[in-house]
This record gives sequence, C-alpha cells and structure tokens, in this order.
Amino acid sequence: MLKTSVGLVTAAALGNSAAAQPTGAPGGDRRARGLEALGAVGGADFSRTLDPLSPDLSRLLIEDAYGDVMARPGLSQKNRELINVAVITVLGTARPALRFHIAGMLETGWSPREIVETLLHSVVYGGFPFAQDAMLVAREVFAERGVTVGTDSGRPDGDDWALGVQQLLKTGGDDAGTFARRVIDGSGPSPDLDRLTVEFAHGEIWNRPGLALKDRELATLAMVIAIGNPDSSVRFHVEACLRTGWTRAEITELLIQMPVYIGWPQALTAVEPSLAAFAEAERPGGLAAPSSSGEAIATQRAQTETDDVRFNRGVTAMGEISQASGEAVVNAFHDIAPDLGRYILEFSYGDVFSRSGLDLKSRELATVAALTARGTKADETPLKVHVAGALNTGATKQEVTEAILHMLPYAGFSRVQSAMAAASEVFSEQ
Repeated sequence: MLKTSVGLVTAAALGNSAAAQPTGAPGGDRRARGLEALGAVGGADFSRTLDPLSPDLSRLLIEDAYGDVMARPGLSQKNRELINVAVITVLGTARPALRFHIAGMLETGWSPREIVETLLHSVVYGGFPFAQDAMLVAREVFAERGVTVGTDSGRPDGDDWALGVQQLLKTGGDDAGTFARRVIDGSGPSPDLDRLTVEFAHGEIWNRPGLALKDRELATLAMVIAIGNPDSSVRFHVEACLRTGWTRAEITELLIQMPVYIGWPQALTAVEPSLAAFAEAERPGGLAAPSSSGEAIATQRAQTETDDVRFNRGVTAMGEISQASGEAVVNAFHDIAPDLGRYILEFSYGDVFSRSGLDLKSRELATVAALTARGTKADETPLKVHVAGALNTGATKQEVTEAILHMLPYAGFSRVQSAMAAASEVFSEQ
C-alpha cells in the first residue's frame, strides 16, 4: 500500500477528499504503467542508464516517479511536461533532465515556439543565466530533431504599463490593482521595483503571444514553488491558476508532482498557502473580478521609456563593462529566441546596470558575489563574464577575490571554491 500511495499524502493535506483518493495510481502493474508514461515523453530507455549504478534506483524512477505520479490521470501528460520543464529550468542544476523533458514537450504536443516561450518566461522567476542556459539546451534538442523555431519577434504590441496592469488584473484581481497603484503614488518600499514588475515582468514577458496565459500561470506556479518563494507568492499564483481556468484538483496534481523534482520538504511548504487560496476561492463570492477602479489604473500613466531608449543605454553600459558588442549579444540567440538578446540589453543593462545608485564597479562586484552564492553550472559562464567585467570597471583582482570569499558564510565552501577556480581562469587570461 505504501508503494502505491506516493503523492496521496499531499492530496490529503490539501483537504480535498476527491483528490486524496487513489485515482488510478493503485492496481495494475506499476512498472508497466511507469514505462508507458516514460515512453509517452520519448524516454522508455532512459532509466537503463541508471542500472549500472543501481537497479533499485532505476526501479524507483520507473515505478514511483512515473508509475505512481506522472501516470496519474488528474493532469494530461502534456501539462505535466510543461511543469517539468518550468521547474528544471529555474533550478538551473540538471541539464540532462532538462534536455529529456524539452524533448518530452515536443513528444506530447507542444510547439517549438511554446517551449521557447516557457524558457523565456523563466527570466522573471529564475533570472537570465538560467534562461540562457536552458535556451542552449533547447537549441541542441531542436537541432538533433531538425526542428526550427523561426526568427520573428514575439514581443507584444502596446504600452508596457497598460499591458502589465491589464494582465495583473486578470490573474490577481483588485489586489494586483492595489500593487500597481503603488507605482503611481510611490507608496511602496521601492517604486522602481514595482514599476519594473508591472512594465517588464507583466507588461512585456507575460503578454508575449507565444504561450497562452493559462499555461503561463501553471508554469509560473511550478516555478515559484521550485525556487522557494514566500507563501504570499505561492498563494497569489494558486489563486491566479484558479482565475485562469485551472481546477483545484488540477492544482493539487501539480503539488503531488513537485516532490519528484524538488523533494518533499520544499514541496510541502506550498500546502498551507494553497489551502488558503482554495478557501478564499470557495467562500461566498469567490475570487471577485477586478473593479472598474482597478482597470482605470492602466490609463493613469504610460510606459516610462521606449524600448529603443533603454536598449541604447544598455548597449553603452555593456560597452563600458565588458567591451562586448551589443550586436553580438542580440544575435547570440537570434535563431531560437530573437528577443532574448534585446531583453538582456534593455532590462539587465539598460534598466538595472545603468541605474545611478551604484557605480559600475560596485554593481559588477555585487554580481560576482550573487553568482558565487547561487553556484550552479548554468552560472559558470556568466560568473566569468562578470569577473572580467569587474576588472574592466576598475576592480582589482584582490577586490574580486574578496567579493567571492565574502560568500563563504552564506554559500559554503564548495560554491566559493568553484567560483574562485572560475575567477582564476579569468585572471590568468588577463
């Protein structure tokens, strides 16, 4: 019985007796069911690579992860693959699994453009390094399969402020309207952070037409749980999933699936905020539609600057920092995600690095420290780029070394040692 109840504890904890029933998981041949689920995403032979290490590990993958969880009927295999890619992308630590599930998205009916949009969406929740690394993996998968994506821009038409407010109202109701109003009256702790959240995250990225809003919301819920976001973020996106058409049972299935990729302790932290969101939705009146006063916020101001102004400022900042060509950055992903390079220059360099509150040297040292603390394989190349950037903007090798060493109490010795090795390579090259 224990072997056939993986995930049911989560469902029971969520207080949904229907979801907590063993709907399709018990009974039958768990191995056959697991192999069928693996086969549906193109990987029936994937587990065999584990056999030389441990046949039991291979068996647990097939029977538990796939037979008991991925084969559950509460979500389609197609939607489960979207969740998998969203989670693995923002973790930034499992390229082989990401490659497998990007191929799985193709096998289960997602278009190449929808896959690229899922990876690009992760910029908001995992940052640019993880999105860039995932895009490299997708490029390899597409090349192996002879798949092309197209080089047309997928940027939304319209004013980013208005688009952002309208999108937030769709997924967050009047609470989102209150958040947007903070930008207008400057009442938040960081008005610029609020503005960038509305204009870039929700105005630009969330409004891209390559992935449906409902699918973006499911992927986002998976991402915020995976990165350990606060309860408020999880609750917001559970409610947003309900607003965009996902059912309580389907959201519960997502939560049952999460332990396969992030482990039980972190997955179970999403239970309490999910229950709160369900209770809010099920009270009399439910999740109310946004009021007209919320909708009026979209017309009370406009996008702060044009995209071209931000882009040109970003090109200038990048030239000062890394002496790299803005054109080279734009073209780096032209064949698969032509807008990604523009976003790097407009947002990272034009909106953030160009701010006057810190000089470029300080920003580069802070970036080196941040990438050291995160310390994944996907951060390795960006770390080298920003070590060089720190040197280019006037930092000494000793200052770069201190920025890395300062992370010892917060990131541990292994990450700091890896970062120091990467920095040493850059030092030797210069």
